[in-house]
Amino acid sequence: MIESLYIHIPFCSYKCPYCDFVSFTSSFISHQEYLHLLLRELDLYKEESFCLKTLYLGGGTPSLIDPSLYKAFLKELLPLVDTTKLEELTIECNPETYREEEFRKMADLGINRVSVGVQSFTERGLKALGRKHTVEDSIDCIISAFKAGIENISVDIIYAYPNQTLEDLKEELRVLMDLPIKHVSCYLLTPYEDTLFGKLFSEEKLQLPDSDQIADMYFFWVNELKSLGFEHYEISNFALPGYECKHNLSYWLGKEFLGLGVSAWSYIKNVRFGNTKNMKEYIQSIKEGKKPIEYREVLEGESLLKDILFTRLRTKWGIPKEYAYLIPEELLEFFESTEDGIRLKEEGMLLINEILLRIKYHALPH
Repeated sequence: MIESLYIHIPFCSYKCPYCDFVSFTSSFISHQEYLHLLLRELDLYKEESFCLKTLYLGGGTPSLIDPSLYKAFLKELLPLVDTTKLEELTIECNPETYREEEFRKMADLGINRVSVGVQSFTERGLKALGRKHTVEDSIDCIISAFKAGIENISVDIIYAYPNQTLEDLKEELRVLMDLPIKHVSCYLLTPYEDTLFGKLFSEEKLQLPDSDQIADMYFFWVNELKSLGFEHYEISNFALPGYECKHNLSYWLGKEFLGLGVSAWSYIKNVRFGNTKNMKEYIQSIKEGKKPIEYREVLEGESLLKDILFTRLRTKWGIPKEYAYLIPEELLEFFESTEDGIRLKEEGMLLINEILLRIKYHALPH
């Protein structure tokens, strides 16, 4: 049963130097035409069973699209699936786009959660990350959404950018704590290979904080956000009680979800699959009545277990106790017991990639 629907909106006004998501600053297809293709793609999955609890408009920059187009789009989309249990409708928003009028229109359509791509609450940080909005833009955007009646507001923050210090983080926190924010995603800057930052890093032209500095920054966010009442429920995510991102929880807890749009990913009946990243191929497939799937993996046995551990160990819920035997004794210091299983401690979450590499998958019973 598909509980979550992700819709990828690939349009952007500019490309950030750290971003490895599929997005386009210019396109030969209009916003309206693209939304129409999404509806046609959904129709290709009419044989599936839906009971949607979450819908997520991600990108890219979904807030580049006028609310009037979303009105027509959602009017056609929502009747195609079971939405009787729909609880959370999220739109990602760049700080320089929507304001109160647009947010009111989106709220009227059922949007009840906004994720704002702040990235930094300091002008220095925004410059280092190649962002074109200002701190004032971010504050205005957040307050506008709140005034429009959308109280479930999340912000994205990127840390460990070049020359960042703990003093910079303290300034970030001073701004954040005065705003009506219910959820914070703190992402470690990663110089992905296919990005400008990745290229500069490989050429040793981009200097990033070392591992000790990164650890200090990570624990700064963990400790300070906890002191403000936020719960650290996933490696990069913090929420006030009751404001965890239900959509992302469906990913991490193994629920079935469908992704629509170029480069979107899905997980249905133990099969994880991804759409083509090529816009022309995506358009052609949809026009021919074909699912635009480029990658497919059936998860079973060891591959399924790896997927479970990779996703669930990211969360505060961890993994069931029957999987404890897979953890090497020398790694147990990074784990703690819960009522239902075991989970990573805070210091373990920081080292999750190394820990996953040392799990004894070969110890699986046959």
